[in-house]
Amino acid sequence: MKSLQVEDLSKVYRVPKPRERSKGPETRLDRIREALTIPLARDLAGAHEVWALRHMSFEVDRGTVLGVIGGNGAGKSTLLKVIAKVIQPTSGRVRGQGRVVSLLEFGAGFDDEATARENIFMNAAINGIPRSVALERFDDIVAFAEIEEFVDTEMQFFSSGMYLRLAFSVAINMQPSILLADEILAVGDMAFQERCLKKVRELAVDQGLTVLFVSHDMEAVSRICDRVIWIKDGSLHRDSEPDDVVTEYQNATWELLTSSEKPEAKGSSHAGKYGEILEVKLLSSDGREIGSPPRAEDVYVRIRFRTHRAKTRARCAFDLFSKGVLVFRSAQPELVQVGPDRTWEAVAKIPANLLSETGYTLNVGVTLIRGEGEEHALVVNRALAFMVYGEQQQTSGPKETLHRTGVVDPRLEWHMEMMEKPDAVRA
Repeated sequence: MKSLQVEDLSKVYRVPKPRERSKGPETRLDRIREALTIPLARDLAGAHEVWALRHMSFEVDRGTVLGVIGGNGAGKSTLLKVIAKVIQPTSGRVRGQGRVVSLLEFGAGFDDEATARENIFMNAAINGIPRSVALERFDDIVAFAEIEEFVDTEMQFFSSGMYLRLAFSVAINMQPSILLADEILAVGDMAFQERCLKKVRELAVDQGLTVLFVSHDMEAVSRICDRVIWIKDGSLHRDSEPDDVVTEYQNATWELLTSSEKPEAKGSSHAGKYGEILEVKLLSSDGREIGSPPRAEDVYVRIRFRTHRAKTRARCAFDLFSKGVLVFRSAQPELVQVGPDRTWEAVAKIPANLLSETGYTLNVGVTLIRGEGEEHALVVNRALAFMVYGEQQQTSGPKETLHRTGVVDPRLEWHMEMMEKPDAVRA
């Protein structure tokens, strides 16, 4: 029996052509006027079309955990948002049976200033669950999340582990027929993942739960999923067994990086006649590609790029952002001589216990300098988006660790000792 049917699904965005600006410097009033101006038909007539999804069709049986993989910008998150009715498709349709519950973003649907109890009832209301039904499931939600002692604590004081457990517990206890998970099952330690997977398997067998799981963590995809689809340029490229699709995807990525042919991505900020940025990944301390790094371990940013011209020097850099705030910028201290028509790899280490338990985005740049100073910049904005998670401890609570205390949360060295014996207190 089919739980989900996607039929000829397409989503296109029309980017209006830039308006002609008046001569002279742009004022704040000009920027406000442009932001509030509705694009006219004449502007959309020459608009540039960006296809996020293109004529995609597939079906999913009840009780299937379907992995969705692909490169950045392939259309994975757009697909989940269309299924969740967050955005409307341009053409095609989606047919599903039962309630759809989404875990598309860490913390979505929760209010940090409300207690866990209040958030459970609020989330139930968002998913169309009556309060009486939510009361019946309340004890099961709290028990699975293991937050019995902190149910009346504001969630701004929760650790990321408690936050994740509650988010998953609320979603899974809303009796969904289809669960949409964007990276969420790949976050947390192995014990947390196994508990989630066991619960998903139980619901798949007993109630026919269908899961769509988007992730860049190929190990998690192979371990969790029954079937995998590979989305490429908004289209369904491959649909088969997890090991087959994951292996083919990884081989294709490596062949692109090592190919002597130059990609045809002209005009974009990450490609040009002098070079292009091919790939940006997060790596664990043992070299695995991961989607979300643990706070207590070193994590590595790997930038792979290609050069097209001889006598070129290169320097890689990245900007780390959290909630629109620049956390820090890191750049190679020295320019490195690079040869033409070859793939180069730069790796930077972010030390353990530096980042906070929150979400981050990464902008990447490669500066190419030719001759005595001819400079060309390659840039990829939002090359990565990820969440840092902490240790999943059953004993953790608000008194031990604060949830999202800042954009960074370094573990500094502290030392305390008794000062010299104080003077005697005078009568």
